[in-house]
Amino acid sequence: MKALLKSGAVAALVLSVCGLFAAEGAPAPAQSGTQNTANAQQETSWTPFQLVFIPGLPNSSMTSTVYGLKLGIPATGGRGVVRGIEASFLYSGTKDVDGCQASWFGPAISLGEVYGVQATMSMALANRITGFQAAGLAFMTDPSVGCQAGISSVAMDDFKGFQTGAVNVTAGEFGGFQFGAVNIVAKIFKGFQCGAVNIVTGAFKGFQCGVINFSADEGVQLGGINIIADSWVPVMPIFNICLSSGDKKAAEAPEAEKAAPAK
Repeated sequence: MKALLKSGAVAALVLSVCGLFAAEGAPAPAQSGTQNTANAQQETSWTPFQLVFIPGLPNSSMTSTVYGLKLGIPATGGRGVVRGIEASFLYSGTKDVDGCQASWFGPAISLGEVYGVQATMSMALANRITGFQAAGLAFMTDPSVGCQAGISSVAMDDFKGFQTGAVNVTAGEFGGFQFGAVNIVAKIFKGFQCGAVNIVTGAFKGFQCGVINFSADEGVQLGGINIIADSWVPVMPIFNICLSSGDKKAAEAPEAEKAAPAK
């Protein structure tokens, strides 16, 4: 059983890498006018159902638009669009999806935008999500809106909505609700954090509830140890609040100027 799972994981990884290389492949060399016309027709073709064996097989799966079901047995991908459902056993990798992109065992990867649902038991990766992303590792790179759920949920840019998992990280601005064991926001946070450890390293306009709460700027905190670095009272048990850290900064500025050596 362990050997079977290991083989399946290796196969999923190989197929996903092949799909990414196929999607980012170099353009074809110059062709005659008749061939260019034929390719243009192929790239704009659409179908209600498409069966794919691996990304690029059949070749039409790389560029076509599917209004319905794109099924990968075991894997699917391409630079086209799915307006409906893309589903597979080991890898789903069409660039843009309006509807649902899902893979049972392997990764689901969109190098464009998913407008709807992206789900898998392993890794889900999308440039942009408007909707719901659920996976073991849920990862998005561009500003997104909706719900992100996984063992680990990571947004590398701005995110608005609900983020939940054992570890939740937003590297940009976050507006909404984070719920998990560890919640981290690097830039501006407007909303509510609830977890064992809550951390906001940028500006914070909201509420934290947890065992350990840390805010570099302002906020309202309820928990075991509450730290607001720029507050007049930076560390408090049970409860801490700071609604205007600018007052402390303004008071400290003249003292710093006095202490500075004259030029």
